Amino acid sequence: EHELTLGCYGLPHLGGSAAVTKTFGDARRKVITAAIAGRRVALVAYSGWDDLRARVHSGRNAETDESTVIYAHRKRLAKNPAMELMISVLLHRTDDGAWTEEELDPIRSIQIMDITPSCSAL
Repeated sequence: EHELTLGCYGLPHLGGSAAVTKTFGDARRKVITAAIAGRRVALVAYSGWDDLRARVHSGRNAETDESTVIYAHRKRLAKNPAMELMISVLLHRTDDGAWTEEELDPIRSIQIMDITPSCSAL
């Protein structure tokens, strides 16, 4: 059994304004983005994660008391669950520009090999 989260640093709520988050996706991937003035983060999950979420934290950011963190989550309750490939990308920007479709889909293909060139399984 296990429960895992993978998160990005929290965006501070400057001037009392929370980060704006958006979640979307397609058959290949799930995406969550968060933005404040001058900063943007994105988390792209291709494989192995159950869902993407955002949470407001208190007392965990050096700039402000409250911040918004985006993260991927998965939970497996079976004893000795099968091994799964977990693929995700964290992206950061220090401007107010919009993410392009190409930026939010940086992996063009994923090929799974039964045996790697170094003879390791998977």
